[in-house]
Amino acid sequence: MKGLTRTLISFILAISTTSPLRGGLFLNEISAGGSADWIELKLSPDTASMDISPLFVTMYYGSNEALAVTPVTLYGEDKPETPWDDRFAVIYFSESISADETDAAGDLNNNRIRDIYCANYGLWTTDCCVSIDTDDIPSNNGIIDFMAFSNRDGEINKTIASYINYAIEYGAWNDCASVNLQDCCCDIGSEKLQTWSTLSRTGSVDAGSMDDFIITPYATPGKENITDVSAGKGKLIKLLKNRIVHNYGCTDGNIELPLFLYRSTSLRVRIFNSAGLNIYTGPLVTDAVPGYFTAVISERNLKGKVLTGLYPVSLEAVDSESGRAESFRMILIIVRDR
Repeated sequence: MKGLTRTLISFILAISTTSPLRGGLFLNEISAGGSADWIELKLSPDTASMDISPLFVTMYYGSNEALAVTPVTLYGEDKPETPWDDRFAVIYFSESISADETDAAGDLNNNRIRDIYCANYGLWTTDCCVSIDTDDIPSNNGIIDFMAFSNRDGEINKTIASYINYAIEYGAWNDCASVNLQDCCCDIGSEKLQTWSTLSRTGSVDAGSMDDFIITPYATPGKENITDVSAGKGKLIKLLKNRIVHNYGCTDGNIELPLFLYRSTSLRVRIFNSAGLNIYTGPLVTDAVPGYFTAVISERNLKGKVLTGLYPVSLEAVDSESGRAESFRMILIIVRDR
């Protein structure tokens, strides 16, 4: 009877769950290759807002804790009054607990990402699953969203298999009707995921299956996923802005140059005045990982007495793997209100 019930559920899922993303919260990006595993959550436009603090983001194994003790509100659209994108939150599985960036706390580390820390058991790079749940019990139908991945070594871990079977039973994950349950999981290959590789949701269709995710070389925590692995067409860097306007003395004292790195890159920033004299040479940043990157320059490190006007900026980038070098140019405009 149990096998018949599971077959019926699988049939219903196969014909009904390929649909636009259901209104609510979902897993958007998973990183299991770095020093601290993290999961990105996203709230769909179908939901105006949601306090995610009482929820659990977990692989179930071990003891777990809820996301936060005070409200962490996500919104279906980004709000201009906050420094982060209000649709996203990044959950770190970390034994070294930092302060959660709750509604009351704000952006404590000034990285423009909503960061939450939990001392939950980290992700495995063999067989693994990830869930948003109302608690840390997989067997009581509290799953909000679920995904599973595997290195497909031929034999699935029995504990992880039990979690996946619960998700299939409750309609949170599709049963691909394979003898080996690993075949129903996102394939991460036999090698460990690289630090900058993530499993990213591919778009606006949720099949509740491995087809929802793809491995990309671009980690984009707190921002929209980049799932086109051919993006960049061989370039090392994309300038997110060609001109940067900085109000000298009226901010936190830091000049920020937003970039996107297509490959692991070493880079250095140089700034010149209108006469061509160097007023800043930054330290060499080595092996910056692919994804969004912000070069931060302190005002006090600039040379010169009157710093206003146009300043050419040179970015020198070197591919960490091949040694290929490229240079990029942008304009820094320094203004003063007084």
